[in-house]
Amino acid sequence: MKNVAYLLDPETTLFRTVEVADGTGLAPIFSLLGCRLVQMIRFDDSHALFLDDEGLRDGITAFTVFASYPQPLGGKIVLIRGDGSEPHFSPSIKIEDAAVHFKCCRPVLDPVFVTADDATPKGLILPGALADLKVRIEQRPPMLMDGRHDVYRARGDGLNS
Repeated sequence: MKNVAYLLDPETTLFRTVEVADGTGLAPIFSLLGCRLVQMIRFDDSHALFLDDEGLRDGITAFTVFASYPQPLGGKIVLIRGDGSEPHFSPSIKIEDAAVHFKCCRPVLDPVFVTADDATPKGLILPGALADLKVRIEQRPPMLMDGRHDVYRARGDGLNS
């Protein structure tokens, strides 16, 4: 039986099953994450999350909120069964059950336009001109894939037929 892990990419919101080579240490996890410095946090009593330790950096365009962790997680996330020590095993939790613990987030800029009632410091009214940009954080559930086909539709609200 092959060993698998779950990989979450907050940029695409894809949460999918990936094959992991047996008995090769952390190298496959580093490769999946695309980084050189990895942090491990507990998912639950039986599972661990591996993530890019330097994932929260200037210029990030997406991040993940994990329900059991006090701060956002940057970069890709790998979920495996085990306590972080070797050997690593395939998760015993279903990908659908794991996904409910995550929210994929991205900052969004919304334009704010001048209205006819607004005035500039010099008294000119410029309706329709850009006045400001408001920042908000958009949160989406992961879009699940099991390695063979989509588990959920792109909106994440139902099973594919």
